This record gives sequence, C-alpha cells and structure tokens, in this order.
Amino acid sequence: MIIYNLMILWIAICSLFHSILNRNHKIVTTENATNKIPIFVAIITFGYIVFWAGIRSGVADTRAYINMYEAIPNSLSNIPELWTADNKSPGFDTLAIIFKCIISDNYHYWLMFIAMISGFSVMYTIWKRSDNFFYSAFLFVVTTNFTWMLNGIRQFLVVSILFALSDWIVERKTWRYIIAVLILSTIHFTALIMIPIYFIATEKPFGLRIILFIIALLLTIVFLEPFTNILELFLEETQYGGFSEQFIDDDGVNPLRVLVAIVPTIIAFMSRRKINHIGDRFLDLCINMSFIAAGLYLFGVFAGGILFGRFPIYCELYNIILLPALFKRCFAKNNTIIMYVLCAVGFFIYYFLQMRTSYYISEITGLIS
Repeated sequence: MIIYNLMILWIAICSLFHSILNRNHKIVTTENATNKIPIFVAIITFGYIVFWAGIRSGVADTRAYINMYEAIPNSLSNIPELWTADNKSPGFDTLAIIFKCIISDNYHYWLMFIAMISGFSVMYTIWKRSDNFFYSAFLFVVTTNFTWMLNGIRQFLVVSILFALSDWIVERKTWRYIIAVLILSTIHFTALIMIPIYFIATEKPFGLRIILFIIALLLTIVFLEPFTNILELFLEETQYGGFSEQFIDDDGVNPLRVLVAIVPTIIAFMSRRKINHIGDRFLDLCINMSFIAAGLYLFGVFAGGILFGRFPIYCELYNIILLPALFKRCFAKNNTIIMYVLCAVGFFIYYFLQMRTSYYISEITGLIS
C-alpha cells in the first residue's frame, strides 16, 4: 500500500510545486482566465502513477496479461487468424502482435505502453476540462479508479480512450463516436454499452431520458431473473458466457461503492437550479454520466459485480471532473472550501477501507505491501 499512498503524496507535492511556480512568476488570474495548468506539470503529476502501473509484474491479473503477451505470435502474418468468431478480443491481440513485432517482445514495454495510453488519456481529459486539475487527480486515486490501470487493463484502455473522446459526445458527433465505440469493442466488448449511454447522456440533466433510465433499472431489478436469462443468451459467445452460474456465488457490487458513486449525483441534484443557469454542456454531460454510474452500481448490488460491476467505470470517471466543477460553480467561496475538505476526508476513509489489504509487486521492487 506504500506505493499507492505515495501517489497521493506525489499529487500534493506537484500541487505545491505549481502554487510556488505561480507565486514566483506572479501569474495574475481573472474570473475568465483558463484553469489549465502547464501541460508539463500535468504530465509529471500523472507520470508517477503511470510509472508504477507500467513496471508492475504481479498485481491482480497482471500475470495473466504477461502470459498472454509472451504466448502471442510474433509475426504480423498471424493477424488475420485473430479475427475469427472464437477470439473475444481481436483488436487487443492485434495491437499486441504489432507492438511485439515492431517495438519489443519484452512485456515490461508492453505494460508500460498500455499504462501510458490509459493514464495520459485520463490526464489529458482532466487537464483540458477540470476546474481543479490536482483535486481531480487526487480523486482519481482515492476513489480507487486508478486500480483499473493495474487490474482489468484491457477494459480500462477502452474506458480511458472513450473518456478522452468525450468532446464528441458534447459536440453530438454521433456517427464518429459510434464508430469509435465499435472499433474499441474489439478490444473489450463492454464498450458497446456506451452506444445507448451516448443517447441518454446527451439529454439535459434531470431530463426525461435519465428518469426513464432509472425507472428501467428499477424494473429490471424487480424482474431480475428473466432479465438475466435473456442476457445470458446474448453473452454466451463472450468471455462472460455462463455468468449466471457465477452470479449465484457473487456478492454483487460493494454497497460502499454505491454510496461513494451517489455523492456527486446528490450534490448535483441539490444544485440543479444553478446548474441550469450555468448552461455548460460538458458539465451537463458529467452530471448525466454520474447519474448513470450510480444507477449501474445500484443495479450491480442485486445483479452481481462480476459483469455489471464492470460497466459503471465508463461513466464514473466523469465524477472526478464533476465534483470540482460543482464545488467551484455552485457554492459560495467559504462553502467551497468546506466541501473540498469534507469530500477529501470522506474519500480518504473510503480509500483506506478499500486498499488496506492491497499490495504491489514488481521485478524491480519486489513485494511491497
């Protein structure tokens, strides 16, 4: 857990460094000034997280990815063979072969490559959109979303790229976004959920589509058994075929995760009048994504976390941008500081509860707990 705790410390150090840099250069900001920090500061901040994600060798399912990379053919001529009905992730395997043939057959470089794409995609989006970059980076760690860079990296590769393409949702570039989703679904099929979510998320906050979405989730929970039977038919040819048998022994999504995910939605609902007055389309998108994430997590409590616990991360990442925006734009200055502190303390507690048994393994560092 030392490695992960140091990530929080590193973000605090970078924030302090940036404050000192601003003070020394006497940078004057106005109400209309950009909130962007220098890009090199953002890269340094996230580079620390990317570094540790990239040099690991034994955390969670990392060993399975290493074995996959070492076993995959090292000839480009094998690529057509990957695009068969039996292959569940031809896009990811194709990317691995290309990297192995052109860059290196050393899995350390492969893991670092994936970590860099994922980490810097998240970094770029919050650098571009967040009202408080360092607080967003802090939330990325203490909400434990960063652990997707250590476990479930194939899906998070897709999640992070789509997160970086979020402007396409705001700008209603529908076909462009759908094509991107379809391509990325060859890396992880769960990306397909972002097609219906796209049409929900483009609605105004607290609009009819969000209400219908929540009603549909509640009805699905009530009629869970027939729903899972139907879903089983659709998933039988994927890596989640037979998930209903696993569902029997699955405790579902941790209710604590639901509680954490619902905090931004509650704050947004309480501030809905100011939000409507602001009229920021990206803020509207973040609010809708937050509602969808909370709803999917709630559904996962009843329907099982093995499959349904994987969907919310596509929307949950928007919370790390949403919270600083709500604090800054919807609260008086004194109350903003209070909200920052209260949420920081709450997320700290959640982080330590979730990470208390975590460990880190690297061929360079060995086992660190």
